[in-house]
Amino acid sequence: MDPSRQAKASTSTIPSDLEEELAVGFGQLLQSQDRHTESSSQEAHTAFYKADTPGPQGKRVGEIDAKQAVDGESAEIQSHSDGGHLEDFLPATEFGAGARGAEDFVEALLKQVRQLKDLIPPSRNVQVPIAVVPEYSRKNIPHDSTKEGATYDGTQAGVSMFEAVADDVKGALKIVDAFGDYLKPQPPPPATSSVSSSSTSPDPVVVDGISTQASRATSLLSQLSGSLGSNWMAEEVNRMLQANELYLHATAQKLSIQLQSMTEHSPNLRETQSAFGLVLLQLYELVHDDTCLNAAMGAVSVAITPQGSDATSPTLPIRVRNWAYAERLMARRERTFDSLQYVIGVVTKTLDVYQALDLPSSIPVRRALAMELAECCLDRYYACGQVSQLTMALDALRALEIGDSWADTRSLCVLSELHLERFLRTWNLDHIDKALYYTVNLQELDEPEQWLPSRHDSPPHPDAPRGLRITALCRAQRFEVVMDIADLDTSVSHARKAVRACAETHPMYVVYQTTLALVLYHRFEADQDARDLDECIELSGVAMHLPIEGSIVHYPAEAGYGLALARRGQLTENLMEIDEGVLHLQRARKAFVGGTHIEARIERDLATALFYRFQQTKDTDDLDTAIRYASSALDRAPEDDSSRASLCLLIGHMLSVRASISGSNEDYARAVDTLRDVAQGSARAPIRLKAAMEWAQTASARGPEATLDALKVALDIIPMIAWAGNRIVVQYRTLASLSADVGPWAAACAIACGHLEDAITYLERGRNVLWSQSLQLRLGQTIGLSGSSLSGAPSPSSAPSSDSQPTELNTLSSFLSRNADGMSLFSRDRERTVAMAQKNPEAFKVAERLRGVYEDMREKLKAHPGYRPGDFDRIDAMRSMFAGLYEDAALHSAAKRHTSLRAYEQEVGDAASALTPFGGLRQRPSLATLLARGHVILLNVHSSRCDALILTHTREEGVKIEHVPLPELSLGDLRSWAETIQIGMYDLQQGAMGVRDLEEAILIPILQGIWRTMAAPIMLRLLGKDFVATTPLRIWWCPTGPLALLPIHAAGPYKGDAPGLMELAVSSYIPTLHSLLRAHEASTQPFSFLAVGQPETPGQNPLPAVQKELAAIQRACARISHSPTTLIGPDATVFRVSQALPAHTWLHFSCHAHQDSSNAFASAFYMHNGPLTLGALMQLDLARVQFAFLSACLTSAGDARLPDESIHLAAGMQFAGVRTAVATLWTVADKAAAFIAGKIYGQLMRAGVSEPNPLEAAEALHRAVGEMKAAGRPMVFWVPFLHVGV
Repeated sequence: MDPSRQAKASTSTIPSDLEEELAVGFGQLLQSQDRHTESSSQEAHTAFYKADTPGPQGKRVGEIDAKQAVDGESAEIQSHSDGGHLEDFLPATEFGAGARGAEDFVEALLKQVRQLKDLIPPSRNVQVPIAVVPEYSRKNIPHDSTKEGATYDGTQAGVSMFEAVADDVKGALKIVDAFGDYLKPQPPPPATSSVSSSSTSPDPVVVDGISTQASRATSLLSQLSGSLGSNWMAEEVNRMLQANELYLHATAQKLSIQLQSMTEHSPNLRETQSAFGLVLLQLYELVHDDTCLNAAMGAVSVAITPQGSDATSPTLPIRVRNWAYAERLMARRERTFDSLQYVIGVVTKTLDVYQALDLPSSIPVRRALAMELAECCLDRYYACGQVSQLTMALDALRALEIGDSWADTRSLCVLSELHLERFLRTWNLDHIDKALYYTVNLQELDEPEQWLPSRHDSPPHPDAPRGLRITALCRAQRFEVVMDIADLDTSVSHARKAVRACAETHPMYVVYQTTLALVLYHRFEADQDARDLDECIELSGVAMHLPIEGSIVHYPAEAGYGLALARRGQLTENLMEIDEGVLHLQRARKAFVGGTHIEARIERDLATALFYRFQQTKDTDDLDTAIRYASSALDRAPEDDSSRASLCLLIGHMLSVRASISGSNEDYARAVDTLRDVAQGSARAPIRLKAAMEWAQTASARGPEATLDALKVALDIIPMIAWAGNRIVVQYRTLASLSADVGPWAAACAIACGHLEDAITYLERGRNVLWSQSLQLRLGQTIGLSGSSLSGAPSPSSAPSSDSQPTELNTLSSFLSRNADGMSLFSRDRERTVAMAQKNPEAFKVAERLRGVYEDMREKLKAHPGYRPGDFDRIDAMRSMFAGLYEDAALHSAAKRHTSLRAYEQEVGDAASALTPFGGLRQRPSLATLLARGHVILLNVHSSRCDALILTHTREEGVKIEHVPLPELSLGDLRSWAETIQIGMYDLQQGAMGVRDLEEAILIPILQGIWRTMAAPIMLRLLGKDFVATTPLRIWWCPTGPLALLPIHAAGPYKGDAPGLMELAVSSYIPTLHSLLRAHEASTQPFSFLAVGQPETPGQNPLPAVQKELAAIQRACARISHSPTTLIGPDATVFRVSQALPAHTWLHFSCHAHQDSSNAFASAFYMHNGPLTLGALMQLDLARVQFAFLSACLTSAGDARLPDESIHLAAGMQFAGVRTAVATLWTVADKAAAFIAGKIYGQLMRAGVSEPNPLEAAEALHRAVGEMKAAGRPMVFWVPFLHVGV
């Protein structure tokens, strides 16, 4: 099924499950081939016969209803049914009863469904922005498509979903009826007659058998089309027959005989000539015999000459289509793609004429003509690179709604290919979303058993190579959007299937082989697996010797071979391989004839290979030549080509290198100008950020002021990396891949220039970008609800009236925030489903009954003769994949509209302190109040310098900044220390190192190093040379870089009685200054305690000390006459804990936790039934929570790849609203956790305290840890505990 049937399949895939049942009929049509092949003629033209013919494409996937993407009631209450309420319906679903017996029941169900709108409270009857629905799905939702910011009725959409599901059920039953008639026993085919080997025509028995079976299949298709409202199945079977050589030869024979009996005045002469030519063209596509193409060209050319009053003949469009088809194949063979411009003109004019006539009978042939126009435009585009060809093709298909209704495989291939190419030119995410949408049903084209269960040796679908190649290319581009290596794995898999599905003698085989080599190279660059590079070289080395005649214009295999060879030579320092790669790229460039967009790519790759050689030889001639070729590529690249920015980035980098060698001011100026243009241009944010960083690196030779100009631009770009249209894990991957330490570098430059306030501002802006994005979206929700604008700035011209803006902004902010964690929009916890059902039991009852019908239908269909084991599993897998693509598209669409309403990167900053410059922050009274309690110390670490900025407050001077240089501290040492501790902790857990060994060999030397290079100079400034403190200082540390992964609070000399930070300061950690102020300014809330404990978590080691912790909590709460809420063991499920957290103000987690190194947002607390992830915690509003004790492992362990983002459970809690928390830096012993918890709660809830003060938590932890240290407990037990927040 075509993905455009999506509105009907949010809960039901009945039609898509049954589409494959056509295999029964179609299989019978083909089963006789093997029995008859031997009797076929052995003459030259019958040498093309083949025994096996593939069947039509397999299962398709339904669409997710838009209502589900907006958290509506109907989406929440879907669940499986036990079927107990279906007694009245079950007899009607027996195959003998048929569809008619069930229609009354389904209609009665629908009557209840239509009453749902009255049952849903008015508060839930909201107008939902259409922007939350991908563009390709909006056609199914009533809305004003001409209005920017249009909305739709969310409740009515939910009701429509039920109606669509019911329609699916009725359609499925009709299909069952149709197959019931079709599967009645048929007489066996007649025996094969003996045919002489010298016969020049197919066996008549074979022809009759095919005709009979085709007639029966046509009858079945007619019934199915009536049930489904589309004739796509008939189109699909016709496509299959076009790939059946036996059938085509038989048809050609009949048409030849007819033509011999016709005269020039015969009424159907032109139609018959065209049909004959069409069959020969289809034969040519199978066997590639030039005589077929030549003869077909003659036939279709004659067929379009006038015959009588032919100007408005209903058959003229199809005859023009056949002629254009022949011209396209001829252009491929002769490599004369310029001729297609004339063909496109003729086809376009024909379409215009028949569009004006608007004859209903001409719609099918007009669609066929539009499809051929699209094919010609694609071939012409590859040859000339004019994007207008793609636009023309898409406009023609859109005018005839091709792709808006169920479509055959060829249409899906063309649509996905057009949108892919448009995406590559413009980087408009709408196009890649649509391309991926159309490829969903091209995933399994290489699986013949989907349609021919009795023919496991049958060849795949005739469009399989093309569909699989397009799918591979689309998934490779999806990687560029979401940075998920799994997309490249899928891309390589589909590219391999495309090669296997194509005969090596096929003219397009070189294209499929080259595509596989290129996606392997793509994956190598992403994953650095040398095996991919080696295979790429091997495949492209073979492909470059294959003929290209008959194929589309494509990136030459020899160019790919040269680039891959040069890349391997660069990695292995093999100059001979680089030389050979350059040689092949030069040959490919010279031989290539085609579009300038491809030619520019070849020259870019040649420049890259030459630069590799320069890096080896230091020969500036290679560098000069590389710059010349890259500049030539830029000149050739079309102005609208998105690749121009990356070309400029390459040119700027090479100019910078040459300037550093020659000292040329001209090269320096050109490099800076080129890179600045990219950084300040309209390219993708990652490319712009790379350009800004390269600009900064180039300018660093001219001093910190020049460097700052570039870094300030980079700071403006960073929020765009964290675009709300990507799920937060995608934002994180993108930031990690860029490895851009913009904030610390900018701060270092500002400090060097003496601009300390600016340095703090740069640190705040360049760090914790992802958290800031989340907070901004939450602010957008609040602002939208309040009805005020973010900054009073004028709205975009495209926005609706000001009265409607707040509601739309609020809804979009809520949607983006709710779905940023990457959890499926369509997966719902069973407990949550039940909870939602309690809100609207009538709606839930109807939903359950309809779901029960669907589930029962699935069971009944498994007993159907055409069902194969695993069919539903494959369909469910495809639906799951489609759901992921749908979610991406929905986020892209919503974020685009959100951005047009509010350029929130700048405007939210006026209302959100997260973007307020430090100069404004220092005027806030809360900062002075905070600093009266202690010092905030920002630790900036960069390869150029390391510094501490101490914020203090005095009555006379107010807030001031003290600068402490840290010349002995180095970024390299810090990275080494963090890695050493990580390795040591791993060895300890594996038993390869003892506790005391870890302490003496790793922890003490590292803590001494932190003391000597960082802590001691700071304490010297604060306390003087004797380090005298009557009471410990109160310090909030704000570390950057690897310092965020180290236990600063435990730094000390560890020599005799010499004091360290444990004796001199009560330490806390903060991710940003703004987060500290937000916690400091938060209002206090009444005491309400929640304790979550997991002494025995399924799949994890037991934690016997958890009970001791919980007992200590009970005792402590009893002292202040409070009864805590406890969720222990099986009661502590993900849903129940998530529901309870916002309702309490003090939280305690005593369980296992995990810091996920591959996906930091999958870090989690382990509940009884699964992980409560950081991504899920981000969705909770914990603004009331005053204190949280995270008594679990690794709750404050960040990600070494991006330490400045503070992606860990403790930070997640704080950004969700928790004011203050106790967390752990690495794995902790449960007994140590129980001891610390008992001491902290004993202090906070001591006798005489009516209500505990969360602001005392840091000091309580300090005392508890100090007791463990004084008692001589091993450092590994007490060092990992730390305090986060106010």
